[in-house]
Amino acid sequence: MLRNLRHKLIIAFIGFIIIPLCLLGTVTYFLSQNAIQKRYGEHTEETLKALGRNLQYVLSEINNVSDAGITSPALQPFLTASATSDANELLETNEAEMALRRVFFIHPAVQYVALYRLDGRMFKTFRPQGQTIPYQTFIRHPIVGQAIEKNGHPVWIGPYEQPDLSANDRVFTQVRLVKEMNTFDNRAILLMEVKIGELHRMFSQTPLTYRQNGRYLIASKQGMVLYDSRMELGGTNLLKSAPFQPDIEYQSYRGILQDEDSLFSVYKLPASEWYLVSVASWASVSHDSTTIARWVGGVLLLSLIAALLFNMLFVNRITRTIIQIVRLMKRAERGDLTVRAKLSGNDELTRLSGGFNSMVGTIQHLLEEVKREQERKKRAELALLQAQIHPHFLFNTLESINVLAIQNEGQKVSQMIYRLGNILRISISDREHIPIRRELEHLRSYLEIQSFRFENLFSYEIQIPTHLYEYSILKLTLQPLVENSIQHGFEGINRTGFISITAEERQGSIVLTIRDNGKGMTADQLALLAESGMANQTGMQAKTAAGGRLVWAHKAANVSPQGRMDRRGLGVANVADRIRISYGKAYGLFLCSMPGEGTTVRCVIPKYSQEELHEAERHAGG
Repeated sequence: MLRNLRHKLIIAFIGFIIIPLCLLGTVTYFLSQNAIQKRYGEHTEETLKALGRNLQYVLSEINNVSDAGITSPALQPFLTASATSDANELLETNEAEMALRRVFFIHPAVQYVALYRLDGRMFKTFRPQGQTIPYQTFIRHPIVGQAIEKNGHPVWIGPYEQPDLSANDRVFTQVRLVKEMNTFDNRAILLMEVKIGELHRMFSQTPLTYRQNGRYLIASKQGMVLYDSRMELGGTNLLKSAPFQPDIEYQSYRGILQDEDSLFSVYKLPASEWYLVSVASWASVSHDSTTIARWVGGVLLLSLIAALLFNMLFVNRITRTIIQIVRLMKRAERGDLTVRAKLSGNDELTRLSGGFNSMVGTIQHLLEEVKREQERKKRAELALLQAQIHPHFLFNTLESINVLAIQNEGQKVSQMIYRLGNILRISISDREHIPIRRELEHLRSYLEIQSFRFENLFSYEIQIPTHLYEYSILKLTLQPLVENSIQHGFEGINRTGFISITAEERQGSIVLTIRDNGKGMTADQLALLAESGMANQTGMQAKTAAGGRLVWAHKAANVSPQGRMDRRGLGVANVADRIRISYGKAYGLFLCSMPGEGTTVRCVIPKYSQEELHEAERHAGG
């Protein structure tokens, strides 16, 4: 690959100065970040473990309160008492609820206590009637089954974990089984709610250098935030923004929280399904490394500016001319031979520019000569193919006129000569492309001549939409195809032949279809056509199917009338060749035939009007 002097100097400067500086700055930045993250993570791990111990102490203190309460002699009698009347039951309920207040509300964090006896009675404290959980709703809750399985050990529920068990999303809930102390029989389920104010005091007393940007969270194993020290994220799912790996005692990683890059430290609380999470803004944690990165970026920017100034002031003045010639050479390689270099001065660069101009001019002249030679070759090839059709048709027509003259059919001879004159007038015209209307006049004249010659041998029908009449077609396209049906398709059949000529538009093309009900062609005859050269030059061969059908390729190669190729395929092959040469590989003939079922030929040509064709020829010639 070509590299000019300026590019080499820039590459050398970037490779030996800019890239090492970038690598040094990048490595320094990432190493400092990793060091900061590691140091901060170690410090935070110890802090979280201390907070975890404090949290366990708070929960243990509440557990001690509930232990003392459910074993209190003041509460135990109400686990089995049974009133004999409604008045006694009401009195017993009041006494039980007063006992709940005395034994449980000695701790300021306790907010609500309810005792659900297994026999259907319920005692509660300090909650309006509309917010009390009905007995049947609570006793069927899955948490009751977990409490029974714990056999007296408390089950803790964080805020938002079981919203149907609490009317307040700012409390922790304890559920535990209550036993009778004398028999250790299961008697009731205790529901106790604890305020989280103690957590606020505990976290607020923790020294945090990032307090204005950081927060502490308590999250469940499923990622739900049970507690947020800043009272913003309660009830949200932490795993969606900063997923952590469960069952790992401690982990530290970076993530996004509230559209802010943050550092997460996650500590699994012992003997619990809760996680203590510390969240700190990465900007506040990595302030020092960010300052270093800015200095490194500034040095790199100054180095880049210096490199650009050096290139503009010293290198560009010397290499501008060479770069201009290289760009012009690339344009010439893409086919633009009109490019010329500007000549100024009288040095080696000027001589190089003059040599380039001379070379491009010579190449342009040679290519124009080759183009004219190819055009002459194409016209000669078209003329040769058309000459192969004219003598064959003229010989058959004159033979027919001769027979009529011998039979003294003067009127028919006159009509046939008139029709022949119409045919010759179109055939010898200079224009290669004519309107479909004139091609149909030529075809009707030919069919009338053949009808005079072969009476009662065939009939024909032409159904072509009139709006297609003015579109262009190669002259003498349809007549050889119809001639093939008359001369070979109806030979030896015991029924009146019929030829149908139709046309339709299809995706920007015109499809002309010639069908006959003649004797068709055998598989051997189709195979002979395929072997005789009716295949395109790109390797797509004409194929003979098992039922005897032949699908002719879009384009056919030049066909020689020598060897095994008979007249049956000569006219059709000539038409296919002319279409290929005039319109290209996308157009041509399709042939389908079976013995006894006739033959169908489809001719596909582009949909060009006469004006469009003349414009295309004018541009090609100019």
